[in-house]
Amino acid sequence: MKHLFATALLATAAILGITQDSQASGGLFRRCRGCDSGCASAAPCVTPAPVPEVKWEERKVTRYKAVMKEKEIEVLECKRVPREEKYTYTVCTPVMKEEKRMVTVCTPVTKEVDVTYTVMVPKCVEKKVQVCNYKTERVMVTEKVPVCRTVCVTYVDECGRCCTKRETVTEWVERQRCVVKRTPVMEERTIQVTICEPVQQKGKKTICEIQRTQTEQTVKVCVMERKEMQGTRTVCDVVTEKVKRKVQYCELQSYEETIRVQVGGCAPSCEGSGHGHRGGFLRRGGCCN
Repeated sequence: MKHLFATALLATAAILGITQDSQASGGLFRRCRGCDSGCASAAPCVTPAPVPEVKWEERKVTRYKAVMKEKEIEVLECKRVPREEKYTYTVCTPVMKEEKRMVTVCTPVTKEVDVTYTVMVPKCVEKKVQVCNYKTERVMVTEKVPVCRTVCVTYVDECGRCCTKRETVTEWVERQRCVVKRTPVMEERTIQVTICEPVQQKGKKTICEIQRTQTEQTVKVCVMERKEMQGTRTVCDVVTEKVKRKVQYCELQSYEETIRVQVGGCAPSCEGSGHGHRGGFLRRGGCCN
């Protein structure tokens, strides 16, 4: 940090010295105005050189331009050519025919057969069973029941007066009531019971049986007959042939053109510019220097 600070101080002092010298000599870029300006540091006056004459010359150059042209070329072209051909196809036609075939015929036949069956016959029989009966008996019982009644009660109020009020009082009182008492008694009784007894019986019933017999019958049958027929159809063949077609293409065509070019002297832009006599620190270059 100390080294950088010292370097900055030295640079500042050098700039201040250059500024004072330039102010004493009339400025860094101050120039003398001619030979009679009285400037001691002015360079001796120099006479400007004569400007060379500009010369022009005509020359021929070759240039190219794009030209659209048309030419005829051969290309391969595919096209469809129709033609007729004969072909054979098969047609199926339904035809009804009579044929003799063996047919199975089912015929129902009824007949009677002997059968044995069971019949349930009802019958009444006596049977002894135990029966439960109840014997009733009237008995007087004594019991206590609650009885409510109203009584007069004397009391003294807040003023010391005697007053009477009614209150409900419950008392238990004995009373008698009649109760029926039932006592079970088992007895034997004879009752009539109906029962069913199976009895075997014989009888006849009619049954139906199917008898199958083979018979010859004439039936109509539909048969498909195949028949060949001929027809004509149109088919297309693909044919390749060469054809001529016109196409356009781009071609570069050369041509000559005469132009003027400068061959000597200074360009007209330098003449009369007033900078040909300058020199020194801000001197410009070019053909007019």
